[in-house]
Amino acid sequence: MPISNRSLFAAVLAACFGLAVSATLADVEVWTDKERVILKGDLKGMRVLPPGSKGKGRPTGAKRPKAKPRVAHRAPRTLRVGPDEEFKLPSQAAAFAVDGDTIEIKAGEYVDCATWRRNNLTIRCVCGRAHVKDKVCSGKGIWNLVGKNTTIENIEFSGMYNASRNGSGIRHQGMHLTVRNSYFHDGEEGILGGYKAGNVILVEDSLFERLGAIGQSHPIYINGGKSMTLRRTVIRGCIDQANCFKSRAQQNTLTCNVIASMDGNSSWEVDIPYGGRATIRNNVIQQGARSVNYGIISFAMETHKTGQKNPEQTLNLENNIIINDHNKGRFIVYREHKNTKFNVRGNKFVGKRRHDHRTGNKLFRDRAAAKLKAYPALPEACKKQ
Repeated sequence: MPISNRSLFAAVLAACFGLAVSATLADVEVWTDKERVILKGDLKGMRVLPPGSKGKGRPTGAKRPKAKPRVAHRAPRTLRVGPDEEFKLPSQAAAFAVDGDTIEIKAGEYVDCATWRRNNLTIRCVCGRAHVKDKVCSGKGIWNLVGKNTTIENIEFSGMYNASRNGSGIRHQGMHLTVRNSYFHDGEEGILGGYKAGNVILVEDSLFERLGAIGQSHPIYINGGKSMTLRRTVIRGCIDQANCFKSRAQQNTLTCNVIASMDGNSSWEVDIPYGGRATIRNNVIQQGARSVNYGIISFAMETHKTGQKNPEQTLNLENNIIINDHNKGRFIVYREHKNTKFNVRGNKFVGKRRHDHRTGNKLFRDRAAAKLKAYPALPEACKKQ
């Protein structure tokens, strides 16, 4: 008996694709692993009827192909990156990582970028500092973080530029971030992100230098979240009208840091635009002569915009050394609300500037009067003066 085009077509489907097929002169019935479809008409005008359409039942003896078994996730382990390691680049480890992995990167330079999608990752250099540089992923950052609970230690970031002028060392799009002993320099933004509600961010024992762009990119720019903590960190040489530190988080805690524009053309040194609960204690904060803004610390200055205000409005400014090498403007600029509270005490204000909180603080006309070394020297933070 001659073989019809339809029978031949059915045989090809069965042989090539492993489909269960019934061929008649009237129709071809095709079973996939999820549904049944019926092919109607001759080969020239064949059309597909959706599942549920009338047609012949499943052919006798035909079986649905078995679904492929799911591949079980492996247990977390340590992934090693380096020229003579399993992974040559951090991006290769990022693609292989699962939740809970530790990624150890050998010291050296990596012209590379990566998107880290997994949760509970620790990414660190174990011998010195690994330097990732000169490349951003998805037009965002050198490392884009998507997962939850990421810890980064002993990593250097530089050369982060993009077309939007907000290229960042770390673009934090996930939840909860800890950065320790890391170095961000010579780019547009060091760390950008943290906008999700409930986000908790900690940066400690790190260095940020020569960062900023067009007054909209900053060494540290946290765009929301629950809390931002900065401690024992140096931010200096902020450029191109950057705020050295900017955070819209509900709670901001800055302790034992040095934040100084030095010879950079910065804007504000500390900017808390939505207010909230801000505790700034035992820091050295300096504004240089080239700053384009005459305020050093800004609190709640964007809260006049609808909806842009954190519920609490409390500024605790205690035991800081605040140095004005600009000799114009004010030490603190703020926008006050009915629930605004100020606790400003124990500070040394150095330089000729207006300030509204004289009681409980010490005022000095210049560095010499405060017994501080001449510019560009800076005192140590958290050291008894």
